[in-house]
Amino acid sequence: MKTLFVYTDINVRGGAQSFQFGIAMVSAMLKRAGYDTRLHYMFGQYDIEPLNAAIREYDPDIIAFSCVSPQYPYVKMVLRDMMEHRAFTILGGHHATLVPECLEENPRLNAICIGEGEYPMLEMVDAMAAGEPIDAIQNLCIRQSDGSIKRNPTRPFSDDLDALPFADWDMFDAQAIIDSDFNTALFMFSRGCPYKCTFCANHALREQQCGTYVRFRSVDSCLQEIRDVVGTYKVEALYFNDDCFTCRRSFLDEFCERYKAEFDYPFDINARPETLSDENCVQLKEAGCRRVSIGVENGDETFRAEVLGRKHSNDRIVQAFESCRKAGLKTKSFNIVGFPHETPEIFQETVKLNTRINPDSAIIGVFEPYPGTKLGDVCKEEGLINPERANELFVGRTDTILDMPQFPREQILKCFRAFAYQVYKPHSLKKALMLRVYYSRYGQVLLKIVEPFKNLLRKATMGV
Repeated sequence: MKTLFVYTDINVRGGAQSFQFGIAMVSAMLKRAGYDTRLHYMFGQYDIEPLNAAIREYDPDIIAFSCVSPQYPYVKMVLRDMMEHRAFTILGGHHATLVPECLEENPRLNAICIGEGEYPMLEMVDAMAAGEPIDAIQNLCIRQSDGSIKRNPTRPFSDDLDALPFADWDMFDAQAIIDSDFNTALFMFSRGCPYKCTFCANHALREQQCGTYVRFRSVDSCLQEIRDVVGTYKVEALYFNDDCFTCRRSFLDEFCERYKAEFDYPFDINARPETLSDENCVQLKEAGCRRVSIGVENGDETFRAEVLGRKHSNDRIVQAFESCRKAGLKTKSFNIVGFPHETPEIFQETVKLNTRINPDSAIIGVFEPYPGTKLGDVCKEEGLINPERANELFVGRTDTILDMPQFPREQILKCFRAFAYQVYKPHSLKKALMLRVYYSRYGQVLLKIVEPFKNLLRKATMGV
């Protein structure tokens, strides 16, 4: 049995190629069982012909897609445009999990996978290889021969992450991906997030299966994967892209102690403000941590608590950044503009808070109403989504599909483009001006022109 995975990564901001963990994990599971897999990575501009050539050459039994909601329109285009072929087609990932109706609207799609896909996909391929029926496999929704949809119940979340194989780096052009991301290799050592932000998919995903949602691998497993990757590829830094690397103290203590005894690669992490202290920031720095990325999202305490479900205070956010700074860690803040019910005045509180904390880099994105999330439902129920713009294909997190009288689209985009300039102008006019250009209408074009100097620009604007 041969499975061709198709990963769309089209029109993404920044230009770096990406490693897709879901596909890599399912591929590793299938390869461990002796099956053949291959990846077709659609990066940059949409072009169906290379995929059709890959289908003709590989002749797969299964064509498997995985996507988040912003990439789903491109998956729909692929299903519409790709050549006719005998292969069984299946879609997994966040969008299929939270919007299972997508199976009904894509007649060339045979099935979708709800939730974690390693075991369902292995069971499906095993059954197909043996000529057995697949219509009762948990987590799968199957299009029947009469056109009806059979939705099976889901199994519990996988509770032993160490039992899974390491992600299949070989199916990607891993060295090119590492090189495009400043020579940084990406890892994930946990699954799930303990928090329930209303704009994030985590709170919706945890409802799709029973069992424990937040799980960590053993430190032994994490260190062995690092050994494998740095022993195979040319790497200068590591990024542990867990939702919140610092949320489990026992894991953090053991990992930091053992990592620093064996490796000297600098690493970056993500963390929540309330999980950071003077003590664990020093611990991270001593282990080799270089930068901590922290979600601020919005600077108005009341709005942040009541609309976003994030109930820590501004003082706690300031304290977290100060703990990082005292330990010698670089910081990055994540921010969003254009939430439902937000106003320009509320957004200015985000500017003020970022100016106050003065992170080494401040990232801004435009709110996207992910289907199945609480804020996505709010947008749908209140009629905030512009149907014409929702059907357009544009670079995610740089435009809005919402129509809000109190915060018009033009004002949202103006705030998006001026955010970093406003934050850094009191601290460094040079840095502010560079970021003003980056977030301008012409930023992506200029990025391509200055590609040879991207490392120098990153150092100047992000501190690393």
